[in-house]
Amino acid sequence: MGVPQQNLLTPESCISSSRIRAFLRASRNLTDDTIRQHLNEVKVDDCGEYFRNKVASEWKRRGEVISYCKNYSQELRKQSEEGVNAQTRETEETFAQLDKKFDLRTDPYALRAHQNKMREQFAQCDALDSWVHNEETVENIIRQQTTEVLNDKCYYQDWMQVFRNLK
Repeated sequence: MGVPQQNLLTPESCISSSRIRAFLRASRNLTDDTIRQHLNEVKVDDCGEYFRNKVASEWKRRGEVISYCKNYSQELRKQSEEGVNAQTRETEETFAQLDKKFDLRTDPYALRAHQNKMREQFAQCDALDSWVHNEETVENIIRQQTTEVLNDKCYYQDWMQVFRNLK
């Protein structure tokens, strides 16, 4: 599958996750979903090498993509919280200070628009957090199933520990 394209790792790709989901689906299909067929072609002695070169490398790429979106979500939430904290301070400000900040004479709804923008950002954070959590859960399930197949077809080993050691 190769390294995820850098243009795939953008905030927009995390928010509108169809491209990332397509990458994850294709990667899972090429490695985990077809591992039984691939292992039929691999000698038992070569299972470790196959795992390191094929399976673990895809797990790492998928993990990087999911982590990127998780980090972006955390950053977006942090920015939103800073905006809300600033907004809370704004309610304590006098009308003159608010007028300077939002120019309420020309746009009397500027403060409300700012508040709505903050709510939208939090909703976006919640949706992104939920998506990331779901993908992490799916990834953990798929990895567990793959390690079970490796143990059946090759030999028993703590494949998850091997993967952690490769990082």
